[in-house]
Amino acid sequence: MKKYISSLFILSIILSLLHCKESSIENNYRDPIAYGIDTAKLYEAYSNAEEIDGIYSLLVSRYGDVVMEKYFHGHSAEKVHDVRSVTKSLTSILIGIAIDKGFIKDINERMSNYISPLVGTFDEDKKTITIEHLLTMSAGFQWPPIGDWSEYNNWINAPDQIDHVMNKPIITEPGTQFNYNDGASHLLSVILTEATGLSAKDFAVKYLFNFLEIGDRHWRTDNRGYNLGNVAVELTSIDMIKIGNLFLYNGIYNENRIVSQNWIEESTRNHISTGIGIEYEKYYGYLWWVYDKGEHPYYFANGYGGQFIVIVPNLELVVVATNKWLDTGNKADENWYRTITLIIEEIIPAVN
Repeated sequence: MKKYISSLFILSIILSLLHCKESSIENNYRDPIAYGIDTAKLYEAYSNAEEIDGIYSLLVSRYGDVVMEKYFHGHSAEKVHDVRSVTKSLTSILIGIAIDKGFIKDINERMSNYISPLVGTFDEDKKTITIEHLLTMSAGFQWPPIGDWSEYNNWINAPDQIDHVMNKPIITEPGTQFNYNDGASHLLSVILTEATGLSAKDFAVKYLFNFLEIGDRHWRTDNRGYNLGNVAVELTSIDMIKIGNLFLYNGIYNENRIVSQNWIEESTRNHISTGIGIEYEKYYGYLWWVYDKGEHPYYFANGYGGQFIVIVPNLELVVVATNKWLDTGNKADENWYRTITLIIEEIIPAVN
């Protein structure tokens, strides 16, 4: 009898291991039920995620703990990934830290204080542009609106990325109208370097990544050597969870104050309406997308093709997703929409 029970026990372990391998859910962390998450709904969401062609990862963290994570299409916990415009939210964090530490006076400082020495001429109508205008995508430069042909391609392939954006005319009064502008957000990285004497990457490592136990990460530069303030930082999905939890807990990580609570509150507050018809993208903070409506308001870092750090403060919830974006054509937009919809309409409702 004992031999029979022992055999059943061994068989159950083998079947369990096979199931874990098949599902690829690295659920060695916590029991979802213990974290107030409906396990059936969560597993259904993960099952639906498998239908998204480009998805690489989906992680759910509550109360600071990773409850469930899964990797797809050959991705893994160790792999870094270019998280596209999630980089903008990272740049925003670095600007906040620089202000906290006195490298930059405040968001009302004029862009010209830092940029004018780097360009040949500086038009008068650009002298009123402030750091806040760059953070809220309201600097007023002529730039095709989001959804039209991406000016990003012209900008990244230009001989000089700073000159490319600075040569654009001002068509709306700064601070009055949202217009998604990759080039303008890159200028924040330039400002950060001019203010601190460190590249954005080196500043991030010294004042952010080391505290989050992230360490060094690759971050592409422009033709002058400035790290791109808008795209191309490479992170793991766990790195993204750490950034989400830093914000969830008001700038503190492992009992270290990394960025001020005031900066987090201001950067994730609705500062400007975007005019975009998609429900998830109607409001904007300081390079964070903000949805302050409904029972569970949230804000998120948002990258092309489906890169997300979604933070739901009143649920103490962070959800991270990444997707393939290179060489995906029209699928990039579809994957983006399916992923954010799955997070908002399936994962958040699974949390009590």
